[in-house]
Amino acid sequence: MSGAGGLNRLRQAIGQLNTAERRVAEWILANPTQMSSLTVRELARHSQSSQSAVMRLCQRLQFKGFPDLKMQVLADIIRSETPTSFAFTEIKPDSPFHARLADLQQSLVSSIQMTLSGISIELLQTVSDLIHPEARILAFGSGASAVVAKDIQQKLQRLGYAVWAAEDFHTAAVLATQFGPKDLFFAVSYSGRTTDVIEVARIMDQQQVNVVAITQYGVSPLRDLATLVLPVNANEATTRVGATGSLAASLAVIDSVLLYHVNRYPESSAAQLQRTRKIVGSHRRSN
Repeated sequence: MSGAGGLNRLRQAIGQLNTAERRVAEWILANPTQMSSLTVRELARHSQSSQSAVMRLCQRLQFKGFPDLKMQVLADIIRSETPTSFAFTEIKPDSPFHARLADLQQSLVSSIQMTLSGISIELLQTVSDLIHPEARILAFGSGASAVVAKDIQQKLQRLGYAVWAAEDFHTAAVLATQFGPKDLFFAVSYSGRTTDVIEVARIMDQQQVNVVAITQYGVSPLRDLATLVLPVNANEATTRVGATGSLAASLAVIDSVLLYHVNRYPESSAAQLQRTRKIVGSHRRSN
């Protein structure tokens, strides 16, 4: 891990940190530009942690001390702000295209690895507890997050659950008014700041519906409304051609939930999957 940038080191390790260290790491990730002017004491105060937690974090992530942590974070910020000929960092027509493919591969692989390493078995079990035959389930996301919502619908419907994936705010809001404490809402927004998703999450929260947010680390309005958070840790530029690492990592999160759930209930899951496979199979050509 010592070869990674400062911010990436924090993202990669955040799932393995204790509570005090995690508060420090999440504050840095949410406020990286403020790091250069802070002392250890000030960072501890801002993150509602302790000076010893800050120093333990530096040691655990193999920084040479607090100044090294600040320097590595500052270097990441400078790299991210380095001007190019285009606003989108993936557009580099003067460099070999195989280099762009290598960057894409690295982004996808590292995003999935960092995300899955931050999800505990205990968290998957808690989410699985909320997926039961009596629950009605709604998944909603805008833009690329809508792909994740549709994936949730397709996979859980195959297991026999009552699932909807709303494609616009009005549909999601109308459905939300009919949900209650036994039901479940998957709120998908990598930024955690998509207003349509936040508004539906707020309706669900008011009706005591369990809200599972699929979103990035750090403070956000969506996290404040969530019952549980399935954290996504993506390695991609803020200004980008399209969601790549965040989309792949979000889909991997859903796969991890599904994989845990079907292994927890193997007989009923296998029986339902076989029924749906048989129905769909009749529409598949053999040659």
